[in-house]
Amino acid sequence: MNIFDKNLIEGFSDPNLDSIVLFHGYGADANDLAPLSEYIPTSKKFNWYFPNGPLSIPLGGAWMGRAWWPIPLERYQQEGKNLDVSEEVPNGIDKLAIEFKKWLSAKNIDSKKLILGGFSQGGMLALDLFFELEAPPKALLLLSTNLINKKNLKTKFKKEMLNSQYFLSHGTSDPVLPISGSDRLQSFLNEYGIKGKKINFNGGHEIPPNILLEMGKFISQ
Repeated sequence: MNIFDKNLIEGFSDPNLDSIVLFHGYGADANDLAPLSEYIPTSKKFNWYFPNGPLSIPLGGAWMGRAWWPIPLERYQQEGKNLDVSEEVPNGIDKLAIEFKKWLSAKNIDSKKLILGGFSQGGMLALDLFFELEAPPKALLLLSTNLINKKNLKTKFKKEMLNSQYFLSHGTSDPVLPISGSDRLQSFLNEYGIKGKKINFNGGHEIPPNILLEMGKFISQ
């Protein structure tokens, strides 16, 4: 079984529709973002997919979460607002790219009809996959996330990416991933001429209602 199929939550209805794939953040699971298929107001229908991270993460007591790769939580917490993960190459991210390409093929999902996104660590994964796919997805949804793997991504730019757009949001008081990392991400995308919009909101590591509304407008376009 492909790792993106394990405990996958999907809302497939029509092979002719565009698809949206959203990756959850570190310590959460597919159920965390799955309600967004109902909460994000869009003017047209989509096929929705919410994969589950392959790693099991202890959260304390009997509680467990999921993750896409391990992270040094203690260092992240110590560095706080000064955290810069832009040069980090997550362990196993190359395997995730290989498996995701196989998964798209098995699902018969055309990446040119795909909107790819995620929250926090899931947004980092979405960004990496955007650069890895031969035919770039039509749009990126990057929610409360930061730039990673910068050196490798810089070698994978394709002119076809200029046809894609991004939606980027971040809380001004995010205690988990600093907004400065989100600014670096926006600058990185703009450097290559990839167009999009960034919305900062008064809040922390979250997706507030006004961001859901703005995402709905962006997706519907």
